[in-house]
Amino acid sequence: MPKPICYAEVSLHPLAWEQLKAHYEITSDDSRLPEASAALVYSVPDHWAFSESTSRLKAVACHSCSSSAAAWMKEQGIALTLAHSLWRTVAEHTLALMMAAARNIVPADRAVRNGEWSGQDLKIPYSGWDFQQKTIGIWGMGKIGIELAGLISGFGMNRLYNDCRRLPAEQEQRLGIAYASVEDMLAQADYFCILLPLNEQTRGALGKEQFARMKKGCILINTARAGIIEEQAFLEALENGTIGAAGLDVFWRENDVQPAYLAERTNVVLTPHLGGSTYECDMVLANAVLERK
Repeated sequence: MPKPICYAEVSLHPLAWEQLKAHYEITSDDSRLPEASAALVYSVPDHWAFSESTSRLKAVACHSCSSSAAAWMKEQGIALTLAHSLWRTVAEHTLALMMAAARNIVPADRAVRNGEWSGQDLKIPYSGWDFQQKTIGIWGMGKIGIELAGLISGFGMNRLYNDCRRLPAEQEQRLGIAYASVEDMLAQADYFCILLPLNEQTRGALGKEQFARMKKGCILINTARAGIIEEQAFLEALENGTIGAAGLDVFWRENDVQPAYLAERTNVVLTPHLGGSTYECDMVLANAVLERK
């Protein structure tokens, strides 16, 4: 008997793929969507609603879904699973990039592998920076920002945030985080994490003017979208030392060879949009459709 078809437009951990393929034929071919009884997507497209191409769907697992798409699936009897674990997973990756950038993990690892330890004291070039008694600015206090604020609660950091909507006072108190203007965060932050969505208001929001306000030597982490930062302004901030180190999971040119100013910098940690990529996070999606096979 042929396996049912699962449409998947998301990348999954190899072990998650293995379990999914044991029960489904997997396809990412849009033309085969009408054959699919299950779907794994990052976000449910609104145009799926009442489309003949989705008439066979019985289960959909995703990380985000509009209220209109959710209402349509409920009306059609399609089981919808929203995998909220993504927000914690991305927050953990943000913290990992902070640690790697602050402690020079990547160049220090490379130096040991290259045999440089036998000839010099590597503590001199690769000594890093603490978290305790430092200030972190979190720009974007949505689901990921709230998770990150919780993760760093034990690090003894002064925690600031900015968002288009301020959190309720009791939530600020519980997270131990204070609201600040973007200007104040830039001036005070030793670590600056970008967790904003990319839209017309945020595109290029961190540019030359903002970098001019940034605390010298700030460690910048971006696990949101590259377009929030003006690329040329970022390069200039790297060259003049405004940015002491950076951790990037998103890029102006993704799925491509990165420019030398990034690839050759020992103080920049680069990961290929891995923020939400863990076995556990992916299995939340996979299990949702496996339970409905």
